[in-house]
Amino acid sequence: MAWDPALEAAFHPKVVAMVGISSDARPGMRRGPGGANFIISYEQLGFKGRIHPVNPKATEIMGRKAYPNVASIPEPIDLVVVSVPAQALPEVLEDCIAANARNIHVFTAGFEETGEAERIELGHRVREIAERGGLRIIGPNCMGLYIPSGGVGSFDRLPQESGPVAFVSQSGGHLNWFSHYGQNYGIRFSKAISFGNAYVLDSTDYLEYFATDPETGIICMYLEGVKDGRKLLQQVRTINRVKPIVLWKAGLTEDGTRAVASHTASLAGQEGIWRGFFTQTGAVPVQSLEEMAEMAMTFLYVKQPPGKRVSVIGLGGGTSVASADVCNREGLDVPALTEETQAELKKFIPIAGSSVRNPLDTGLVFRNINDLQREVELVTTDPNIDMLIIRPHLDMVSAGDSEDASKVIDYLIDICRNNPHGKPVVLVFHSFSNDPKELEVRLRLQVELPGQGIPVYSSLNAACRALFRLYEYHRFQKALTTENL
Repeated sequence: MAWDPALEAAFHPKVVAMVGISSDARPGMRRGPGGANFIISYEQLGFKGRIHPVNPKATEIMGRKAYPNVASIPEPIDLVVVSVPAQALPEVLEDCIAANARNIHVFTAGFEETGEAERIELGHRVREIAERGGLRIIGPNCMGLYIPSGGVGSFDRLPQESGPVAFVSQSGGHLNWFSHYGQNYGIRFSKAISFGNAYVLDSTDYLEYFATDPETGIICMYLEGVKDGRKLLQQVRTINRVKPIVLWKAGLTEDGTRAVASHTASLAGQEGIWRGFFTQTGAVPVQSLEEMAEMAMTFLYVKQPPGKRVSVIGLGGGTSVASADVCNREGLDVPALTEETQAELKKFIPIAGSSVRNPLDTGLVFRNINDLQREVELVTTDPNIDMLIIRPHLDMVSAGDSEDASKVIDYLIDICRNNPHGKPVVLVFHSFSNDPKELEVRLRLQVELPGQGIPVYSSLNAACRALFRLYEYHRFQKALTTENL
């Protein structure tokens, strides 16, 4: 199915019918029975439209008039949210057809994914009704829509602030995690969609929408299977040129394929085919939600690197050797600084116990804001370096007084945000101490700074991986442009 403009009403609904809301639900609940959680989520997000509960056994639910069916609601419906038992779904869909309500989020599960013949046949019946009635179904077996600007959501305590990242997920659980914890990476969402079994609308339909959605600048995807792989490839190759696409393709192993079949009844696909997919489209591959969040943060807050040569500033010894290995394994180069840069560094960094080649064994600079500024300036202007990873050692920072430590953090924030030389600068906080207070500071900075647009990674591996993928994304786009000249 191609994207239908009539679906716009589902993404910006003014009137929503919720079918399957328990009559036991009461106003003011934080969590409720059954489908009541959808009403609660909408309320928490500040939904400005009208919600009509549908339950033939109730006249009022959560302070709202309840209707026996969708057809009895006395105004046009933009979106119907359905959370009835699977066997009752066909009757509800026929009711939606009678009401001319065709945008439908089906939360209900219990179809092909069970593997039971009776449930598979029920799924066929639902598909037949949807096709006959022209129903635009999201799902079934999904959490549906999260649209912070419209007050639409499916989970408890979702962030209300909007941003440029869209998320298309076959898993509702992943949508829940990413929607909540994305804020720890400075991520805010334009829209997020959990689409489950994809009876009518599939990932390619949502991509078609996000390709032109003015609120979306970055697209993240979690896929278990896809109906039209060729269409997906063509879409991603085209859209990825203007809106980066970060994609986690699950179910590539034998056990993963089996798990996918029991989750959303999707065909997972072969690993070799998907390697070719990424090679041809330039989409950014990730293998976890954490990697996806790191990559979205990178596209949001890290400048395009001119190359893949990196310098690492932090404590040395074995740590320096390990840092070089990590960078190389993740695809980055670690060249020596020029003789001129090294000579300038040696003017204020003691030779004993230090190294100014690269990685830089210069942890003591974190105790002196002036030395830190001089070192970063020299490294970022070095012609051998394209990007910089700073590993502030909180042991060193905290060794001085609180005012000095605050100045160091403020400077690091400023250089990441306002590096005048146009080279990416990112942070990875490090500590040798087992002091719980120090760990608390580290974790707090890892959450607070991305919220201010400062890229902070949980490990050197994560930083190198994200920076290399950023470099590869831009290298691919440049190669495409050259091919078309």
